[in-house]
Amino acid sequence: MTKTLYLVRHGQTYFNYYHKVQGRCDSPLNEKGIRQVAMARDYFQKHHIHFDKAFSSTQERACDTLEIITDHKMPYKRLKDLREKCYGIFEGRDEFLLPWNYNNKNIDPTMEKDEEVVGRMRRAIVQILKGVNDGETALVVGHGDILSKYVRDVTKSPNFPGFDNASIVKLTVDGNQVHYDGYVWPAEGLG
Repeated sequence: MTKTLYLVRHGQTYFNYYHKVQGRCDSPLNEKGIRQVAMARDYFQKHHIHFDKAFSSTQERACDTLEIITDHKMPYKRLKDLREKCYGIFEGRDEFLLPWNYNNKNIDPTMEKDEEVVGRMRRAIVQILKGVNDGETALVVGHGDILSKYVRDVTKSPNFPGFDNASIVKLTVDGNQVHYDGYVWPAEGLG
């Protein structure tokens, strides 16, 4: 029997709009982000997708996203392991300062290593799957970098382009096998 997971990135925040690094820093959803999340909620409703369980990062932007998607009517569990990557000294600063924008592979020691990020996400998914029964569907709301790294890792798809704000990836889990079932971005056309 399978379990279905819908991974959703939070909607646009003020830091996203101003191109600021937000890993552990938190910035609230802006008006566009709220509209993006409402479009994701509408997508789930239109396709009659019902959630049996819901999980979120402990960060405000993810919790707010989950609450909008579920119309504030569903209890959920907050998991620290779903938090975004820590960018160390780059937190809250302009994105253009990140070293990989200059083909610099030397990562600052204050930044969380990618393998640690994937390890945290894997722990979170194991915990989530323990709480989801066969045949059930779970909503998992998190962040662009950690969700993307996880999808690339478990699906062996290094070319997965990543999560846009309020975009959705469907995964099915059969035993220990994780299957990538698709990506959708309901808010893609939102100006």
